[in-house]
Amino acid sequence: MNYLHFLPRNIVIAAGLLLLAGALAACNNESRPPDASVTATATSVEVAAVAAQPSPSATATATLTPTTEPTATPTTTPTSTPTPTATPTPAPQAIQLTTGGCCTQPFWSPDSQQVRFIDKPAADQPVGIWGVSVDAPQTAPEFVTDRLEESTASPDYLIETNGDTTVIERRADGQRWTVPAGGRTVYISPDETRIAWAVTNSDAPSSNQVSALWLANLDGSDAQQIATLPRGGLSGWISNDVLFISSRESLDSRQQILYALSVSDGTRTELARAERMRGQSLSPSGAWLVYYVTFDSDPSKNGIWLVSTDGSQSMVLDHDLFGAYQWRNCPDGCTPEEDRLLMVPFRPDATYHWLVELNPATGEVRQLTDPDVTPIKIANGDWRVSPDGRTIAFVESSDRNIWLLDLPEG
Repeated sequence: MNYLHFLPRNIVIAAGLLLLAGALAACNNESRPPDASVTATATSVEVAAVAAQPSPSATATATLTPTTEPTATPTTTPTSTPTPTATPTPAPQAIQLTTGGCCTQPFWSPDSQQVRFIDKPAADQPVGIWGVSVDAPQTAPEFVTDRLEESTASPDYLIETNGDTTVIERRADGQRWTVPAGGRTVYISPDETRIAWAVTNSDAPSSNQVSALWLANLDGSDAQQIATLPRGGLSGWISNDVLFISSRESLDSRQQILYALSVSDGTRTELARAERMRGQSLSPSGAWLVYYVTFDSDPSKNGIWLVSTDGSQSMVLDHDLFGAYQWRNCPDGCTPEEDRLLMVPFRPDATYHWLVELNPATGEVRQLTDPDVTPIKIANGDWRVSPDGRTIAFVESSDRNIWLLDLPEG
């Protein structure tokens, strides 16, 4: 389905993971109530969508509105509305993976072959990470490890934080070393040569907190402070030389500002600023940033926004697309042209959910599932995209089991 004009890295969401699947739990209106802030978020931006209540297979009328917020001039937006893309044929079919109402907050093994979750299946079994192979649905979960940090590990490195100690473990050979992050998590650059972390005076009131941004080699050598961020923080790497950070102009400033920070020369490129900004997530390639704004005094600033991380483009999605979102990974890594944003549009009265996929580089929006053909309902925004980008795992609202849905190829 193709909702828009031109639009400009992953998880899970995030956020945590980031992610916004949890932050936008309003995608489900059953069972436990969504977080109050999430409910408010949805209410503030979905008025037009609820009023129209278009069929998910109807011709889209959404548009993107370029703004002048970034320091760089946005590129020109095409004036013609692209032709909607039909639901893929054959339609995707959901497959039940677990039984007995198991489990919540699923995540994936690095090779996309197993869906995992933290559980204690029985009194005589350990608390830890358990998993079910995607090739053996509805079989008994297998114990994976009692190292819960595996739930957020990358394919190549595991980061352990314990007290005042931060340890990096290379998964290929098990080699471990301590880095001078003092028990804080570190972010490893895409080329795996450097690490970055933030040190915050967290014992101070939130209005007086300042983060010191640190950089070091992967082995922890040559550590140096590179920036000070009033009421800010570090969210990861955009590229081998650029960090994604947040800050404010001063401690008493109401607006949060997102920047791309060059570690080579200290240059900051402003990407976005707002008082109530949430759900920030980088695309797999690092070329795009998605976030949402709520309750701004200027209604035109509320909604989901897409920004190119070079600062040249910033645009808001039509409110019909408001909902949960996660970036779709690529099997061999994404280029900016291959980045895709998966979205579950929010409809409070919908019986079932459906997925659409946005190509930021072209503005094409493609409907991936039809609720009349693939009737799924995701419980409390609990879904994760596989590392290879081919499948999502989600908690089905009707039975609280984990289900799988293979995604159509692009």
